[in-house]
Amino acid sequence: MPTLRLLPELEDALRRIQGVKAASVVTGPDAVPTEVHVLAAPGKPAKQVVRDVQSLALARYDIDIDHRIVSVVQMGDDEVRVPDTLAGLTPGAEPADEAEPVIRPAIAAIMVRSGKGQTEASVTLAAGDRLFEGRSQGPAGHSHRARLVAIATLDAVAELLGQACEVESSTVVPTGSREVALTVLTMALPRIGEQVLTGSAVVRGDDADAVARSVLAALNRQLTG
Repeated sequence: MPTLRLLPELEDALRRIQGVKAASVVTGPDAVPTEVHVLAAPGKPAKQVVRDVQSLALARYDIDIDHRIVSVVQMGDDEVRVPDTLAGLTPGAEPADEAEPVIRPAIAAIMVRSGKGQTEASVTLAAGDRLFEGRSQGPAGHSHRARLVAIATLDAVAELLGQACEVESSTVVPTGSREVALTVLTMALPRIGEQVLTGSAVVRGDDADAVARSVLAALNRQLTG
């Protein structure tokens, strides 16, 4: 299913919520939100930011947003550069001082195999002309699969990330007629302390692919800032 951004009015409104620096609403072709990504300042609890997003969308646009598709990253001004498309600017517009183009890591390959009571996950990411591979191993069983894929993805991106990060949880949950991978990460940031990062991705046929994309969604600001 193609991913689109068919709700620019909602994105603009979300950016006016107190403490919100940037917002991106991913939709399907039916203009129904499938992913909502919000960059907010520290201070307000992430759950309150999610509730603000839900309340605004429902009250002003009659759109009922499931809290599980809302990803909130909270960082101070000195920790992140907001991409133009998230900040609501036309690429190339003011401010005039543009940073060099950021190469975003993309999923190149995912492998999950089980045997003898163990499951091994391998995730390969491509960034420019470089490949980064991560691995994880743990107990066999469907309930462990998402977490192992998330750990392998985080292992693959560790060199690009450059700071300690851990998988708190990762799961695939049903929402309406869809399934969504939801990953929660914890990261220790200088001068800020422990931060909780969440990312979500709609399942488009393969659970492992959605889990890996949810990890990258949670880390998007750190990788492109």
